[in-house]
Amino acid sequence: MRKLQLLAIAVVAWASTSLHADPAPAFRVISLAPSLTELVYDLGLEEYLVGRTNACDFPETVRQVPVVGGFGRPNWEALLTARPDVVLATALEKPGLMQRLTERDIQALLLPCNSWADLKDAARQIAEVVNRPEAGQQWVTALEQRIEDLSTEVEQYWQDRARPRIYVEVWGQPILTAGASSFLHDVVSLAGGDHLGRELRGDYPAISAEWVIQQNPDSILLAYMLPDMRPAEALRKRLGWSNVRAVHMNRIIDDIDPDWLLRPGPRLIKGAETLAQRLMTLPDDEQP
Repeated sequence: MRKLQLLAIAVVAWASTSLHADPAPAFRVISLAPSLTELVYDLGLEEYLVGRTNACDFPETVRQVPVVGGFGRPNWEALLTARPDVVLATALEKPGLMQRLTERDIQALLLPCNSWADLKDAARQIAEVVNRPEAGQQWVTALEQRIEDLSTEVEQYWQDRARPRIYVEVWGQPILTAGASSFLHDVVSLAGGDHLGRELRGDYPAISAEWVIQQNPDSILLAYMLPDMRPAEALRKRLGWSNVRAVHMNRIIDDIDPDWLLRPGPRLIKGAETLAQRLMTLPDDEQP
């Protein structure tokens, strides 16, 4: 009888300890790309994030997460200190890093986001790797709905109008524009613009000033990562550009947050929506 009592006490004690024990360590994720860091937060999975790069600056609360190096170039010691289970990156600048991660049994997910399809796939993979697939699917469904809604609105507005011919500039010296394979091309097209770079190869090819003058765009979208450069002022002063339709009619768009246009993450749809509204609210006498 005494032995049964002791056994019962032991079982109760074990059960109590098990119920109140600390939970198993959460899956630990490091992001080496600002766009993927934003995506982790937008998915609602920030609890798993234990490391970021010094370029990961959004949302503001991400600054509380330890820095483990630069964009695509982690500090190896800092990375190991964070004890990640998986490392997210769009690309790895150090060729041997993938092998070193593998040797340490750290999973690496390379998630280049060059299109809406890529972005949706990245969301699904991140959610799946932390065993939260429903978060990925919900996010993808919401994005697809916003894309569909915007596409419908744009199609209805421009069905009886000529779409504005848009020249995009991402740098001025040398002059770089967005090519057909860039995500920015997809953003401009979704927003209703007739993108002049659609026939140019590459993501961000160099072009001549003469090419832009000859194209004579209806509107110009400036998407510089360094907004303090005041590129619109410099553009207006370029030789021969004063007669370009977009410059002459002051149809230069330079006030959309460049992160909404160039950072291939969850805020790109906001960039497309904002650009669409800018194009659809032009005065009638200024439309092409």
